[in-house]
Amino acid sequence: MKAIIIKAGISLLVLSLAGCKLVPENNVNVERQEVLHERNYCLYQTPDASVEKNCDIHYWLNYWLDGDEMTWAQRKAEIALLSDSPQDQLRKILLCQGKDTPYQDKLRSQSWALSLIKEFDGGMQDMLSVMIYHPSQVLLESESAVVTLSKINGGQSTRIEEQQELVDQQRLQIEQQRNQIEQLLKIEASIMDNAKGDPK
Repeated sequence: MKAIIIKAGISLLVLSLAGCKLVPENNVNVERQEVLHERNYCLYQTPDASVEKNCDIHYWLNYWLDGDEMTWAQRKAEIALLSDSPQDQLRKILLCQGKDTPYQDKLRSQSWALSLIKEFDGGMQDMLSVMIYHPSQVLLESESAVVTLSKINGGQSTRIEEQQELVDQQRLQIEQQRNQIEQLLKIEASIMDNAKGDPK
């Protein structure tokens, strides 16, 4: 009996030690931290002299913050001066992030952002996606839902007003008919009174 218990204990010990080897070592966190530290925020990974402010994340963040302090009219004028280069498209996108940007311009900005997300490399691609494209998409969808609900509510209000107008017209017609009936009853009563008082 002791031999069976010892064999079972040894088997459990071997299995538990073998199980530890089957579980991968906890390198996932280390790898994730390395990825976070290795990520650079360049528009393009390959250095290109023609790409203005390629790896200057501080420039782009400051540009975004400066644009947020402008009115929509100022930002719109600035957008009109920009070209279709990737750098200027990024500037346009950042300028369209203000709260007072009209819906159509926000929507156009989303199209620009999506094309740049596909074109940019690495960290800047992720940043553009996480900080601008996805939050703006949620806001646009919410704004679209609010507009749709407003139109539905406006349509229902119009129908209610039209129905109220019809009810008011029917009440007026009923009142007119009641007045006519009363007039006819008065005429009939007058004729009856005249017929009783007129002996032949």
